[in-house]
Amino acid sequence: MAQVSKHPLSPQIEKRVYEIFIDSIKNTKSSDEVVHFLNDLLSPVEKVMLAKRVAIAFLLIKGAYTYEQISRTIKVSYGTIAKVHAVLALQGEGYRKIIIDMLKKEALKMALAELTEVLTILPPKGANWSRWKKEKLKKELERRKPL
Repeated sequence: MAQVSKHPLSPQIEKRVYEIFIDSIKNTKSSDEVVHFLNDLLSPVEKVMLAKRVAIAFLLIKGAYTYEQISRTIKVSYGTIAKVHAVLALQGEGYRKIIIDMLKKEALKMALAELTEVLTILPPKGANWSRWKKEKLKKELERRKPL
């Protein structure tokens, strides 16, 4: 559990510190900057903890996974899943916005992959048909593989 100093800040200073924190995140201009910033800001344990929460929210919003499946896959307790679920149920606009955008991108990638599959009905000229079919089946299985 994260610890906060025993010496509380005044409300004005706490608000300003929070604003600086939010501005520092907003001012990142690339994925590399975000990665470098988070690597400097967070300990390895904090990074894993936050990443697991986002993964839990992702799987809960996706709706295809049970608590047991999430717990086994991400190695988290049911309590942690329930906390993220409660945030999603009571507020969760931040989680939902980011994750729904991710799911839309994932759906678009899958649609484009399916379109590419449809457009490549026949192997290229001179290709080995049986090998082509095996590779096509392998790609299809990979694409549909859960987690």
